[in-house]
Amino acid sequence: MIQTGTFWLVVFGTAAVYWLLPRPLRLGFLAIASYLYLASIDPVGVTALIGWTLLFFHVAPAAVRDRNRGGTVLTGLVLAILSYLIWQKYLPAVLDLMGRATPGVAVAVPLGISYFSFKLIHYAVETARGNIRDRSLSRFFCYIFLFPIFTAGPIERFEHFKANIADRFVAQTAAEGLIRIAHGLIKIFVIAQLVQPSHFGMGVPATSAALLEQADGLAVWQTWAFLILTYLYAYLDFSAYSDIAIGTSRLFGIRIMENFRLPVVAQNITDFWKRWHMTLAAWCQSYVYMPVLARTRMPYAAVYATFIAMGLWHGATGGWFLWGVYHASGVAGYTMWARRMRGRGWWRKAQGSGWKYLGIPLTFLFVSGSYAFSSAPEGAWSGIRIFLLAFGIRT
Repeated sequence: MIQTGTFWLVVFGTAAVYWLLPRPLRLGFLAIASYLYLASIDPVGVTALIGWTLLFFHVAPAAVRDRNRGGTVLTGLVLAILSYLIWQKYLPAVLDLMGRATPGVAVAVPLGISYFSFKLIHYAVETARGNIRDRSLSRFFCYIFLFPIFTAGPIERFEHFKANIADRFVAQTAAEGLIRIAHGLIKIFVIAQLVQPSHFGMGVPATSAALLEQADGLAVWQTWAFLILTYLYAYLDFSAYSDIAIGTSRLFGIRIMENFRLPVVAQNITDFWKRWHMTLAAWCQSYVYMPVLARTRMPYAAVYATFIAMGLWHGATGGWFLWGVYHASGVAGYTMWARRMRGRGWWRKAQGSGWKYLGIPLTFLFVSGSYAFSSAPEGAWSGIRIFLLAFGIRT
């Protein structure tokens, strides 16, 4: 969206009108303006979201009012939106894999479906727990439809959204927003372009498909160069969109949750997941990891369930599934190693020395390796082939 003049016209025009309106009308206006803009891009999918928004707003409180049927209400809401997500986003991918999809079926996936589905689940669960009592329809609609974060996140929490809406225009906040937008634009249109594999040269493949085609003639370092550049480009691109979303929201006096905190300098894989797509990681910790852990009492099963969910959230492919397994294995392995280090008294010594910084390049390379799976052009097997090529194994 940010590549179009219409987006920026809507941003600055809507922001100007927003601050001219009386305070009680602002969020309702922003919700309507967001809907109209998004509907101009995907009228069917975004309009369908109105029904889901009204359903969750009116039905979720029933889980609190009726303690006997509260669990049934919550389960029904969560299963309903998950079914819609699977039907719209994952079923076309499965049918395509089976050779039954019609051309262009993927285009019909509703705009921002993964993000609004997770926000609705969060709202339903926290309402059932009694943590959300706000009954303002305009505020809830604005939370769901807020157009700067609708398609690329962050996955905002309702209580955070509600607590971080400014009552009046503050020039410093607007200036912060403009600077953050500038940072995002420089990242995506300047820096990210410099690290694209297609611009690197030196025989580094431009795409994963090209890498597989050239596999017999590639050196190991060229495969690693492709994976590292792909990781850097993904980070710059994704974090740039988050910067723009956060900066744009501040033009309306709304402080959205941060999504990245320099993951490229993470000292270990658990530290990485405190820095990368932080809102998705926190969401999955709350609504996947903790429930699985509570039911199974098996921490590592919860870790695998969490990362597989995160992988499939990105896409219904074998490559993303393996991406989840890969990161889960890294977190589980590091957790076991750290526990052993603590048991032998080595942990405090390692943390107080320069050895901890050795983890930065090791973590960087480990995360880069995961892009063998997420960039795989034909699913799981092609991802495995790319990963093996990184170690000189040709299949």
